[in-house]
Amino acid sequence: MINFDEQIRRALSDAGYNSLTQVQERAIPLLLQTKSVIVQAKTGSGKTASYVLPLLQLGYPSLVITPTRELAGQVSDEFKKLGKYKGINVATIIGGVGYTSQLNELRSAKIVVGTPGRLLDLWSKDKLDFSQFQAAVVDEVDRMFDMGFVDDVRMILKHTTPKVFGFFSATVPPEVESLAREFSRCAELIKLDEYKPVEEVEQRFVETRNDWTDKVSKLRELLNSNRGKIIVFTRTKERAKMLYNSLWDLGYRASVMYGDLPQAKREQNLRLFREGKRNVLVSTDLASRGIDVIDVDLVVNFDAPRDVETYIHRVGRTGRMGRNGVAITLYTTREREIVNRMKNLSKKLESKETANS
Repeated sequence: MINFDEQIRRALSDAGYNSLTQVQERAIPLLLQTKSVIVQAKTGSGKTASYVLPLLQLGYPSLVITPTRELAGQVSDEFKKLGKYKGINVATIIGGVGYTSQLNELRSAKIVVGTPGRLLDLWSKDKLDFSQFQAAVVDEVDRMFDMGFVDDVRMILKHTTPKVFGFFSATVPPEVESLAREFSRCAELIKLDEYKPVEEVEQRFVETRNDWTDKVSKLRELLNSNRGKIIVFTRTKERAKMLYNSLWDLGYRASVMYGDLPQAKREQNLRLFREGKRNVLVSTDLASRGIDVIDVDLVVNFDAPRDVETYIHRVGRTGRMGRNGVAITLYTTREREIVNRMKNLSKKLESKETANS
């Protein structure tokens, strides 16, 4: 059992944390020994706490880099929740909000969580000194590559001098491991999940006659038969907006997330979904990064994902923390080829094909 200090134990008790997840059991002891790690762990595995807890225990000035504003906010909230009795201040440094409040936070912050662009922005203005950090974590490293942030991440890390690094990712392809070893050659690689969807998720595939009206009809059937939290993925923000408006016209109380939605609106929509005041969230892949909602009952791929990795990230939004979940992909004839790749992804998973009648 890991011997956390009294303040952390109290916070864990308040939060209802009774046991550690697999990733926490593997990563926390190493980080507490200031041994760097490269961790492959699926969404919903408890990976955020696996670096938040040791950083709080060590008490080092720490930097956490995330690919999205939403994830940065959620990581900051985790630090505040688990570190509330330690009196450690946290600054959240993201775009889309004013500088004044962030600069005020930085004056007293021991932990800084932020997105690459705004972090570099403040650094270039001499408002943030990366060399102060004794610990650095990059979360969702694979998405840093997907979103074109890897050069920014590299620039930030080159100006840090940490005692310990943490690199966390849903997948660890060679380029992710290579980036990590640029900065920590001896980092221990922890692979908890292979490159496959989570076993807890039941996958179904529904072929539709066309790319809109029949998909909307099938989606309505799914929404009418599922009253829990549902995330619906589209391939573009235009499709997300259209579907969101259509669902409201049809009487469904939905929220929407897409890349250039104003920050205040993004936070409001996500909060309404988390609190259950909206049970449907329509989202693009880009906007969904960092959406951390444990109790999602159903994921619907309104549009088939562009590749296997995107499918993994989508499916990982349900069936989290050991819960059962369902992922349903709606697809047309034109999307059949990519869907066949999803079906063949893992022989261990039983996929149910539903014919279009």
